[in-house]
This record gives sequence, C-alpha cells and structure tokens, in this order.
Amino acid sequence: MNRHDPRLVTVKLVRGMPNLRTRPAERRITAWIRAAQRRDSRIVHYSIQSNRLHLIVEAEDGASLASGMKGLLCRIARGLKRWWRRKGALFAGRFHDRAPRSMRQLCNALVFVLNNHHKCDRQYAPEACDETHSCASGRSFDGWEYRPRQLGAGTTEAIVA
Repeated sequence: MNRHDPRLVTVKLVRGMPNLRTRPAERRITAWIRAAQRRDSRIVHYSIQSNRLHLIVEAEDGASLASGMKGLLCRIARGLKRWWRRKGALFAGRFHDRAPRSMRQLCNALVFVLNNHHKCDRQYAPEACDETHSCASGRSFDGWEYRPRQLGAGTTEAIVA
C-alpha cells in the first residue's frame, strides 16, 4: 500500500443507534471528517448512511490508515455519544477497508460514494438532507462528466470523468 492507493472504508454502527442522516448529525460528522485530515492519511470523499459511513481514504501505508481511522472514529464516537447521551460501543467492530484492484473498481467505488446523496431524496425522510446538507461529498466533487448515463426505465445518473 502506498499513498496513491485509495481505500474504500466502511464502518457500521451497532444496532439501536439514532439515524446518522439528520442535519445535525451530518454537520457534526462532516466537521469531524475535516478536522481529522492528517499529512499521512486523509479522507478524500465520504457518504453518511443511516447506520454506517463509507469513506474513500488515502494513506501513506497501513499503519497510517489504521492510525488515521482510529483518530477519526474516536472523535466521532466521543462526539456522538456525548450528543446522544449514550454509553458503550458506538461502532460494530473495527472498520472494513478494501483496495480497488482496477481502475473500473476505483471508478465504481467513487460513483458509489459520491452518488449516495441521491438516496437521501428517494429512500429517507425529505427533511434528512437537502441541497446544502447532502450526506455525501458528491455535491462538492468537481470531476463529474456531465454526460448522463442511462440506468434503465428513463432514469439517468452523472458519471465520474
């Protein structure tokens, strides 16, 4: 692993935790992600789901990835438990990471993480996310190729350049 190899990282909450896809939770988590940027590891893109986080992370090596994720997850756990007034474990085990083995897998991972803001409008409560609170970093991504791709049944989706 080197600093040019992005990783798709997933971390799940334990059962029974409140929904992460609310405006206050999204604001807090986004701020913690920004604050967790380090020289040897950084979160490039993120998607906040109701009970999990998906992250695209770049790190110098495996130790930097583990250290950076530990710092981020501790920050998120302490903050959310304080806000929710809860005790005990917040995350269900350690994070899961996967390295895309081809450019196609990397593109699919980016599309998966960056397009997750569309799920806000379709699957979750309308008050959960809007134009300014998208629950994903896709709205700020500047690498879109604005040629829609047909998904079937008349639906389209922007694709990564």
